Amino acid sequence: MAMDMLMAGVDTVRSLLFSYILFFQTSSMKNVPYLRACIKESQRIYPLVIGNGRFLNRDSVLSGYQVPAGTCVSMVPLSLLSSEEHFPKAAEFLPERWIRNATDSNGQCPANDLKLKNPFVFLPFGFGPRMCVGKRIVDMELELGIARLIRNFSIEFNHPTENAFRSSLINLPNSPTMCQ
Repeated sequence: MAMDMLMAGVDTVRSLLFSYILFFQTSSMKNVPYLRACIKESQRIYPLVIGNGRFLNRDSVLSGYQVPAGTCVSMVPLSLLSSEEHFPKAAEFLPERWIRNATDSNGQCPANDLKLKNPFVFLPFGFGPRMCVGKRIVDMELELGIARLIRNFSIEFNHPTENAFRSSLINLPNSPTMCQ
């Protein structure tokens, strides 16, 4: 379990850190809640994996269908992550949708209209007892790594973002300048 946690954390951090989050402007990342919101939003727009799969340990009923124990059930939320029904202004990079009680200078909360309607649509690390064991390590490494990069360097990405990723178990950067 410890090896799974470390390997899952290291492999995913590399791809997330050096590809997805660095595509976006870093000028407004001045505090940790906003940094975390940027990380979540980048995971929504460019998911690391296409979904989660689990084997049922008992007979279940899903959406009215009888599903026997031992069946592999997959959740592939790619269309949901870019759906206006679940994420208003889904095509835009809006980290504010992940910040609780965010208010503007007038005391208004414009981000309320952007909030996720169903928390089970966005589960990049799974949920519950089968959640990715490396999640906490990934979160910590991403936050520390990105904060240090932003603090110490001027970061630019001067390449097109079309077809920016290739799938190889996890989504990897498709640019020759990143993580090769």
